[in-house]
Amino acid sequence: MLFQWLRMQQIAVVVLLLNIVAMAQTAGSNAGQSQSQPEAWDSNGYVIHQSVEIGYRVSDLTGSEQMYNSLVDLRSGPRFLEQSLSMQSQNHDSLLFDNLFVNSYGWGGDPNNAFRARIEKNNWYDFRANFRRDQQDFNYNLLANPLNPSTSSPNIPVTFSPHNFGTRRRMSDFDLTFLPQSAISFRLGYSHNNMTGPSYSSVHEGTDALLFQDWNTTLNSYRFGADLKILPRTVLSYDQFLDYYKGDTTWQLAPFAQALLPGTPGTVELGLPIDTPNKNPCVINPPATSLVDSAGTLTNTACNGYFGFNRTNRTRTSQPTERVSLHSTYLQRLEFTTSYAYSSADMNAPLNELFNGLIQRSSIRQETVTGPGQATRISNVADFSATLHLSEHFRLVDTFRFWAYRIPASFSAIETDWTCIDTSTCSLLTPISDTTPIAVNASSQLSFNQNWTRNQIDFVWDASKHFGGRIGFRYGDQQFHQVVDFATLDQNRIVVHEYTPLLALWAKPMKSLRFNFDWEHTNNDAAIVRIGPRKQDRYRIQGNYTPKPWAVLGASINLWGASNGDALTDYRAHNRNYGFTASLTPRERFGFDFAYNYNDTMQNAFICFNASDTSLPVVANAGSCTANGFNDSKNPLLTNGYYTSNTHYGMGLLMFKPHARMMIQAGYSLTSVGGQTPRFNALQPFGSLQYNYHQPLANLSVDIGHNLTARMDWNYCQYGEKSFVGPTDPRYFHANNATLSLRWGF
Repeated sequence: MLFQWLRMQQIAVVVLLLNIVAMAQTAGSNAGQSQSQPEAWDSNGYVIHQSVEIGYRVSDLTGSEQMYNSLVDLRSGPRFLEQSLSMQSQNHDSLLFDNLFVNSYGWGGDPNNAFRARIEKNNWYDFRANFRRDQQDFNYNLLANPLNPSTSSPNIPVTFSPHNFGTRRRMSDFDLTFLPQSAISFRLGYSHNNMTGPSYSSVHEGTDALLFQDWNTTLNSYRFGADLKILPRTVLSYDQFLDYYKGDTTWQLAPFAQALLPGTPGTVELGLPIDTPNKNPCVINPPATSLVDSAGTLTNTACNGYFGFNRTNRTRTSQPTERVSLHSTYLQRLEFTTSYAYSSADMNAPLNELFNGLIQRSSIRQETVTGPGQATRISNVADFSATLHLSEHFRLVDTFRFWAYRIPASFSAIETDWTCIDTSTCSLLTPISDTTPIAVNASSQLSFNQNWTRNQIDFVWDASKHFGGRIGFRYGDQQFHQVVDFATLDQNRIVVHEYTPLLALWAKPMKSLRFNFDWEHTNNDAAIVRIGPRKQDRYRIQGNYTPKPWAVLGASINLWGASNGDALTDYRAHNRNYGFTASLTPRERFGFDFAYNYNDTMQNAFICFNASDTSLPVVANAGSCTANGFNDSKNPLLTNGYYTSNTHYGMGLLMFKPHARMMIQAGYSLTSVGGQTPRFNALQPFGSLQYNYHQPLANLSVDIGHNLTARMDWNYCQYGEKSFVGPTDPRYFHANNATLSLRWGF
């Protein structure tokens, strides 16, 4: 934490120093000016623009803090809202740099903040730096929730998401180009991506237990390259990338439902699902009426439970990549771009896992799994595109892509199970000394391979400045090859051939009106997975109309459909999107923006399942999987597993300037989602498949002179679901966020 805090302070100091340098360079030349400030400062050959905005936010929340943090995550406190600085040389004779650009935002506690800088010296160098920090506090309490029923004894609802995330991601990028306008130029770069923080997960060993997941991953990337202008309008490039990944995330048992053991001072963790009517984690033995008595003691010691669990999986991956590319417009009628990249990654991931407790079905009191995991990923990627100008109005465009990789992997594990000697009396009280350790060596060698070749030919017709079109054809094949086990030569091989005609038209009947239309129809002769589409259609229609200089209208339609008529899946899906936008500014002091979007998503396929609650329509109306040719005896019921989601989004924003120094904005946006899917659990609400999200806003800006602007911003957000809550905490919330700020800029 101290290191992270110091790093934030260093970035803030850099921003402050850059602003001080700019003010110092301009102080002398502007000391005698009047209160009427110029649009920019001229100093030492630079034109300087600068702005700083600081303020204070007040947040007021009613309802679910978990849901608010998942969607909004804004809190009260002082903020360094925005900063920008630009220094541009007029004669390019400065010693250190000709142009400098710096901007940043979000400092002081916001979930997202960033710092960007660019410094360049004409003909000599171009340096760019970026830093971004993203804070995630995701805790949607229906995710991975077992939905414990109130009829369970004891009744212990899960009021949070067992898979919640509270991570912080810090990303830095630095790129330097030497001699950018020369016949040969050089590039250096470095990126650092670190993600840390508390998170949670779960594991199944007899029952599901909550795990604390201390997230810690780091990716360091180094890159260098060169560009050589071998001919006029022809550039040959070489790039080398070196990526190093470290995964140091650890897992350990987290407390949730603990109980005392009779006759011993210890406790046992019963896990997340507490559903005693369905014998989870175990049955209640009469005469007891609860799995845990009033003193907090477990009444059935032959119960699934955990004394401890931990896992380490220290992952190290190195991936060097080389790329050669060529771009040329040297020939008058021909332009082309080609590239080839090769990479070979090596990964080592030794696993160490320990479980101590009881797995009731197999009478296991303790279990360990250890062993090294290794994998290699070899990748080849090639691209080629060429445009041949046949005449003034006709072009022939060919685009070829090849992508291939193979991932041979191996895992040699030693699994040791401590099984009770007398399985009839096996319980949580059974000491490890009354068990028999059985070690099993398991070694697997497998490989996951895929090749993808695709070529597209387009004939483009630019008939005039008012009309044009394109007709094309795309074809290719995708080869999937999985070696399940090299020892037994068990493998799967699937080849999919693709054939896609394409058509596009555009029209501009007048200067203020333009239409675009695109269509493609894909046929695949096979599918890699059962719900992989055999047929796909896509339509895109866009229109833009500017009847007046102050009125801009736009509309779009995007339609996608897919299907696979396999008798065992009958997969169907579509995504249909319709949108409209309008921006109207009839007067300088008045403007209005409006947008509406409707999205219709549907997907369905036959699924087999197992359930006994006939009060649910999906169970009462289910067919038979075994009678319809499905080989799944453990899931005998058949239904159409549909998923639909209809999303309406609308927003309006009004801008009004009652005075030359004052601007008022007021707006409203609404997202309304309504969807359906089969309910396999009576306690399962529709959750985020049916909700309304309201977001009104207003702000006032007042120019108070001396390059100062006072701002007042207000945002309101309200999230509410349209179905019942379920056996967990409500997710409804509404919140007000008000920000008062002062901006200085010129």
